Amino acid sequence: MGAWNINYGTDLIASMSQSTFANDTNNNSAVTNNAGSSSDYAKILAEKVSEINEQFEDMQKNSQSRQNSQNSSPKNIETIKRFMPDGSIMITTYEDGKISSRIKKRPHLVPVADYSKPSVNGETAMKMVQQFSLADLLMM
Repeated sequence: MGAWNINYGTDLIASMSQSTFANDTNNNSAVTNNAGSSSDYAKILAEKVSEINEQFEDMQKNSQSRQNSQNSSPKNIETIKRFMPDGSIMITTYEDGKISSRIKKRPHLVPVADYSKPSVNGETAMKMVQQFSLADLLMM
């Protein structure tokens, strides 16, 4: 909204200066005698307004070129998933060859009967086995 107000103000000033300059160029002797100094003012004002408009346009072009140059170099992002010997999953994310994040997901262990071990009191021995849900594997 602020840029719009500036543009509106400069357009208004430019149009007024041009209309004053156009009125001064007529061959009315009464107008030229009284408004001779205002035509000089109108010329100076029109020059200043055009300079301000050019500077404003240059600033806009420079800011757009800076934004384009910052967005022109995309980062190379790579995600690697590793299954570790203990059953955990390590997810490493690299940005331009450097580690940006590392997540280690431990497995969900479930007790399972182990019939290969001898039982002492007639009870079956238990062992802990990792169990991954399909949702956990897909989310990574």
